[in-house]
Amino acid sequence: MRRFPALDGLRAVAAVIVVVSHFAGPQWLWVSGWVGVYIFFVLSGFLITTLLLREQSTTGRISLKAFYLRRVFRILPPYLVILGFVVLFCWLRGEFFAREFPTALPYYLTFFNEFLPAANPTGPDNFFSGSWTLGIEEKFYLFWPALMVVVGVAAVKRRIAVAVVALGAMVALIPFTGGWIMDFSLTTLYESTVHYAILLIGALLAVLMHNERSFVLVRPLTHPFAAVPVVGAFLWLHVNMTDLWASTRNNTLLLVGYAAVVALLLVVLVSRGPVRWVLSTAPMRFVGDRSYSLYLVQGIAHFIVVLTIPRFAVNGTLTAVVVVLVSLLMADVVYRWFEQPAIAWGRRIIAARRSTREVVVEPVPVPTPA
Repeated sequence: MRRFPALDGLRAVAAVIVVVSHFAGPQWLWVSGWVGVYIFFVLSGFLITTLLLREQSTTGRISLKAFYLRRVFRILPPYLVILGFVVLFCWLRGEFFAREFPTALPYYLTFFNEFLPAANPTGPDNFFSGSWTLGIEEKFYLFWPALMVVVGVAAVKRRIAVAVVALGAMVALIPFTGGWIMDFSLTTLYESTVHYAILLIGALLAVLMHNERSFVLVRPLTHPFAAVPVVGAFLWLHVNMTDLWASTRNNTLLLVGYAAVVALLLVVLVSRGPVRWVLSTAPMRFVGDRSYSLYLVQGIAHFIVVLTIPRFAVNGTLTAVVVVLVSLLMADVVYRWFEQPAIAWGRRIIAARRSTREVVVEPVPVPTPA
């Protein structure tokens, strides 16, 4: 498949439940929206690695320059547009310094977002602090493809070994980069290598599914009936994550286990079945396509909603619904006017670079003897 439409739907669900967790109030704690970001991490690891492996299978190599160009034109334009809008909005309201932008901007502009809370344990209230996940993903995008190229991904066993060793290293480093037990509200979790372990779980799944031999390991999950236990296990674990997080004293290994279940869910979602159909519907794909910008604008959207209708200052179901709708409207503008044009521009630049390297040699006619 050139595209996995159901994964767009899953991305939509992840983005919406994150917003719900922020603005719907305590009655929606069971949705465990705070783990929506970990769905994003598994998806990112899986999709990026799949693209790299397909490129290697098709062309015989992985072009890091092309990969990084694609990421730059995919990530930076909407990110900078939304950040610029937030900064300008706060500046015009006279809140630029009150919302700690002089301290925060160096972190935001260098994608060290996840380390910003370490500089200020309470975290800046500037509508953009939720972008810490981008800092994690950008570092993964920088190093993981380079590691695949340096080590080599031609051999299936080597691909699996690289992914497993990297995953094991990240899990082993968790106690030294945030600790096994912590309060989720503390910023140390942002800096933990558990996030890279979760990204690598998605990457390992991509490696397993890319080759016929290793695909045998996950083939049973592609049967339509396999969706029943997998989806059931995912839903049970997801709605209980908040309670489990508290009862296990915030053990970050729980996040690793959750990511493993999400990886199993991805196999179901790229296989035929009713679950894939539901998440592939047009409304789900519409929200999924805009989920990146939706995630980034939610803070400023909530502020605008409260500024317009003060009653929504109190978190609740209606507040969350309105914030989701306003966030989606803002995200749609960014998607149409900045995100899509930038992606198209990046593709043209990559295509132009490729065409300049391809020298067409006209065949020289060879005289044939009379």
